Amino acid sequence: MFFRRLFSLIGGKLSRWLKARESRDPEAVYEAAIEERIHRYDSLKRAAAGVIYMRNKIARELKEKSTEITEVVAQTDQAVDMGEDQCALILIQRREVLEQDCSRLRDDLKDLTAEAEEAKKNLMAFNGEIEKLKVEKVRMMARLKNAQARLRIQRALDRLSSDEDVRALEEVREYIQRTLAAAGVERELQDASLDDKLEKIRIFQAQAKAQAELDEIKRRRRPPLAPLELFQRAADDAVKPNGTQETAN
Repeated sequence: MFFRRLFSLIGGKLSRWLKARESRDPEAVYEAAIEERIHRYDSLKRAAAGVIYMRNKIARELKEKSTEITEVVAQTDQAVDMGEDQCALILIQRREVLEQDCSRLRDDLKDLTAEAEEAKKNLMAFNGEIEKLKVEKVRMMARLKNAQARLRIQRALDRLSSDEDVRALEEVREYIQRTLAAAGVERELQDASLDDKLEKIRIFQAQAKAQAELDEIKRRRRPPLAPLELFQRAADDAVKPNGTQETAN
């Protein structure tokens, strides 16, 4: 009981001391909050990288097994043509195992793809919060400097000291420079956002170009349709002998 009360007392004093220190150094508090969020962002990024790695690995494995299925089907046909029934049965069983593996891998790939997309969305949202906090820090520190400068100017005017007036003037100049710097930070952030939008447009154009090329390849590789006259001529040739025979009888 005694030690619990002692620890509570010490904890309360430490808490008050920490709050007092924080109130005297708000910029350090912002920096600590930003650093903590950056650390959590890095942890989320590593987790997302693991999910993306597994997704890509399973995608490669699925592609390899699909290719192997195609080869096994071709080998099965060849074994049947050669009369190797035992080999054909083994190849059929191998194909069934591969198809089961592909089905499982497709399910895993679907789940991992959804997880990867969700992780990327969370990372983008979390990164946005970090950027907002950085902007807030700059804005609030500028306002704090402005308020502090105003207080110093007021004290200088109250004392009517020429030295203090000069010092207050220097503080005002510093405040103006800080305000201009804050405005520059806002402009740079807007430029970065515009660059992100332009990058998304370039990616979309590249995807559309690739899709158009794929459609063109499919169109070129599609076998041409036989003319209708060939089918009609074959039908006439098939009927013609019968008709000749009936006439002769």
